[in-house]
Amino acid sequence: MTTSRAPHPSARGAELTRLPAYRSTDPTAQHPDGVIDLANNELALPPLPAVAESLRHNADRVNRYPDPTARTLHHAVSRHFATGPEQVVVGPGSGAVLQQFLLALCGPGDEVLYPWPGFDAYPLLVALAGARGTPVPLTAAGEHDLPAFAAKADARTRMVILCSPHNPTGRRIPQTELREFLAALPPHVVTVLDQAYLEFDEEEDTSDLDLVHARPRTVLLRTFSKAYGLAGLRAGYAFAAPDLAALGRRTLLPFSVTRLAEQAAQISHDHPQQFASRLELVRSARTRLCEGLRAEGLAPLRSYGNFVWLPLGAAAERFAAAALGAGVRVRACPGEGVRISVGGDEAHRRVLTAARDFGPPGG
Repeated sequence: MTTSRAPHPSARGAELTRLPAYRSTDPTAQHPDGVIDLANNELALPPLPAVAESLRHNADRVNRYPDPTARTLHHAVSRHFATGPEQVVVGPGSGAVLQQFLLALCGPGDEVLYPWPGFDAYPLLVALAGARGTPVPLTAAGEHDLPAFAAKADARTRMVILCSPHNPTGRRIPQTELREFLAALPPHVVTVLDQAYLEFDEEEDTSDLDLVHARPRTVLLRTFSKAYGLAGLRAGYAFAAPDLAALGRRTLLPFSVTRLAEQAAQISHDHPQQFASRLELVRSARTRLCEGLRAEGLAPLRSYGNFVWLPLGAAAERFAAAALGAGVRVRACPGEGVRISVGGDEAHRRVLTAARDFGPPGG
């Protein structure tokens, strides 16, 4: 009698089984008035009215495949930013566009540097491309340690990922320091500058694509998920030199950008005044939240995103538990701090209640 034996997994399969999940399951919680989620940096406002109307009007067309190459979104981004379509790459969210570049440019033996703490998906996407990820710790002030990045970049380094404004600290890289860093990198290194939160920074020009021209090995990564409130539709894009952009487009999964996402993104660009008004609402709410936290004895960093960072160190998880008890979920980075998305008045009231109950960070 013979017994069947499970096939031995390939080396790649065994490697994939060891990959961490994108994010651990959030703890369940109950609250008499429900739990408000401020853990995902989602926009607290609904889509623009014209976008909502478009979704209602086109919902009965989801039985049809979208354009496999998302040409509507591709050309809409090109027109809006007055740049050549050969410099544009689109995909289902900025994380997916990052993955497209990783798959196109990196592989076994290559190294990718990224800031840490940072976007949870960075190490996962690097590993899926077969490359080796090397986290570079932030400074004590929550900033990118650009000298440390420069010191680690060597012949194996294929890509450097930076994030400005940074997730989760909300800090931005000063333009002078960024340009000096890019100019000093070895020419074989591609830098991906993740600008998912750029629109929330009132001092930055979202139409400035000069970095791509100044250093052609630079990719600017952006999204419609955050400031435009389209996180559930998945639409992202990037700007790069034509040769890099062509590679990024080749790894786009066909049909991955839906027709609804393309249309919603295009419409979002067509209402700049409404969009600007909504950004101001978020920035004002961010200021009020920071002021409230300071009044409770905490020290949030100055943020340029749609979230606030509390550098609490070992007390991070204790604060997150206090927030959950008050009916609001925030994102704790164990041993580092807590990220709180900007929300509405009730959500902020609960956060400040938790801050009051939490007491001094060292308590």
